[in-house]
Amino acid sequence: MTEEFFLEDAFKSQLDAESLLLMHMNRIAMYRDTDMKRYCSAVETLILMCPRNIRDRGLDHMQELNLLRGDYLSINDSKRVVYDDLLIFINEQLEKQRMIWKKRTIKTYE
Repeated sequence: MTEEFFLEDAFKSQLDAESLLLMHMNRIAMYRDTDMKRYCSAVETLILMCPRNIRDRGLDHMQELNLLRGDYLSINDSKRVVYDDLLIFINEQLEKQRMIWKKRTIKTYE
């Protein structure tokens, strides 16, 4: 008599995407005031960390803003403002997906 074994792959727990995004957004906020190159790089990294639908829209929006991925040599104050606009766009997308700025409501039954 032979015993059959069935293997099943499963995650122990899911990746805590919200915490990762929050930590990275803190990093972005610090870099904005201290290092423009790291700020721009961190905004791009945030896009890469987002779910596919937001990531695709973010990369498309970068092209609309005439930003090249990885081009941090020509960063100046006006380009930082364009990256600010990109960050605002990504934050709006995350908010629409209810990944940030969630509101908790308490329902009561009478």
